[in-house]
Amino acid sequence: MTMRIAGAALIVGVVLGCTGNAADSQIVEDRPRHQFVECRDVIDIVSDELLGHGYMAYGAGGGFIALPSRQLQLGRSGPEGSGYEDYRFAKFGLLVRRSQQASLAIVKAPGRAFLEYGRVEFGSADALTAGPCDSHGPACEVGSAEYVGGWPCGADRGEWIVWAGGIWVDERGCVDVLASSGEEEIPIPLAVGTSCN
Repeated sequence: MTMRIAGAALIVGVVLGCTGNAADSQIVEDRPRHQFVECRDVIDIVSDELLGHGYMAYGAGGGFIALPSRQLQLGRSGPEGSGYEDYRFAKFGLLVRRSQQASLAIVKAPGRAFLEYGRVEFGSADALTAGPCDSHGPACEVGSAEYVGGWPCGADRGEWIVWAGGIWVDERGCVDVLASSGEEEIPIPLAVGTSCN
């Protein structure tokens, strides 16, 4: 009798343990792979006046993020031997208002997709967070060791911080992303290699 009770307890424990682990694994797999884009990877800063050229700002008070309003062209294929050879890259700058933090997450794509900005492991980001970043140049004298060409010393360069990068897809189509900052969330369609109509 004692052996039967001990055996039943062992089976129940194993079943509960396996069920718990399987559920935990599923939750981890369902979470987006998140990337933090660093200010050191900023390639440019632009003013509000330059924003209208193929980009649209999203969010209250003039926007917290700006993304392309045009169809994105597919370019190079994934690197050989990477496991992503069937993917194509659509390049676009990520613009975030300098005083705000913004997140961007892929919600739905025709196939598989991931984002690439900054210095990250290739194929690793379904979601990213960027900003806030200072848009003033370094406090230095032109010609000094601290001077960085293209960054006027102490100058305010504009409202929008720009990062180079884009999205990798294995199938062209409309990719739905979610832009968020604070309590604000905005769904945005990205036309990757074709229109979103």
